[in-house]
Amino acid sequence: MIPRSFETAVILIFLMLLSSCDPNMTFDQYQKTEKGMWGYNDVKQYDVEITDSIQAYNLLLNIRHTTDYPSSNLFVFITMNGPHNVSRKDTLEVFITNKRGKWLGYGFGKIKHISRMYKNNVRFPYPGNYTFTVQQAVREPEVPVTDVGFRVEKFRYLK
Repeated sequence: MIPRSFETAVILIFLMLLSSCDPNMTFDQYQKTEKGMWGYNDVKQYDVEITDSIQAYNLLLNIRHTTDYPSSNLFVFITMNGPHNVSRKDTLEVFITNKRGKWLGYGFGKIKHISRMYKNNVRFPYPGNYTFTVQQAVREPEVPVTDVGFRVEKFRYLK
């Protein structure tokens, strides 16, 4: 049996290699939760510098959870604050399993990874620093989420 920490290390190395080869990636950061449980009061903050207000972007939320996750979905509050009092707050639903209970996303062993589009083809009104906060919004005080990530990538037009 492979230790859980080894599995996590392999996944992290794979994702780092994958993201380092992506020319469209502007920002990609993960934050660990305490003891693999994401508490309601554990607000994750991501500070993103946007230099191009003409470029369109995709905003993604990345979740790593264990197979001990008790339900089929995860709700999160996402707040954005930017220059010139730009502010927005949304609620996002992330599906963890399909209707038949099969885990969505990918992963090895007990750790699963899901990437969920938060906003597609977004233009920021001003260049500058934008702060995104992410807070879990389920009715449980803690859920088995090991890492919370936020990604900003250049929007790609498909031909």
